[in-house]
Amino acid sequence: MSRGRVASLALLTSLLMGCQANDDSISQFIAQAHEKAQADVEPLAEQSAFVAEAFVMTSSRVPFLKPRPERGEPVDGETTACWQPAPRKQQSPLESFPLGQLSMRGVMGDNNQLWGLVYTPEGKLIKVREGYYLGLNHGKILKVSPKSIDIEEILPDGEGCWLKRPMKLTLVKQDKAV
Repeated sequence: MSRGRVASLALLTSLLMGCQANDDSISQFIAQAHEKAQADVEPLAEQSAFVAEAFVMTSSRVPFLKPRPERGEPVDGETTACWQPAPRKQQSPLESFPLGQLSMRGVMGDNNQLWGLVYTPEGKLIKVREGYYLGLNHGKILKVSPKSIDIEEILPDGEGCWLKRPMKLTLVKQDKAV
């Protein structure tokens, strides 16, 4: 071996021996840091157990529905002197939806007879004309015009009588798809 190699080998060996770490001071520092970092935590107060009460239905109203006015029944021998709707046997498919969920989408026909196009929440388009019924409150179509459908709803007043209320379905314009 040449002298340069021996010298470089000796230098490398001395460097490696000098790099040997002295872990004593680091170990002491870590141990001291752990001792100082420990906090005294008080245990939580014991919590009482929750006991759920079972829901028992009573004869009162259901708490999840809006209250309805009570219908006054006539006393025996007494008749109500107010207007009553004529009972109907057959219901149209549009009478199973609230009026607020139905929308007018257009009209068809000529000057003699206009048919309104009513869109349901189920996505169906149904033709209607004067005399047809729709909505939950016995809504009868009085007139179909190019921009609206005039309806007369019949609502109970809570005392055994019925009230007529005019309503209107107006034409809903569709946004054009681009």
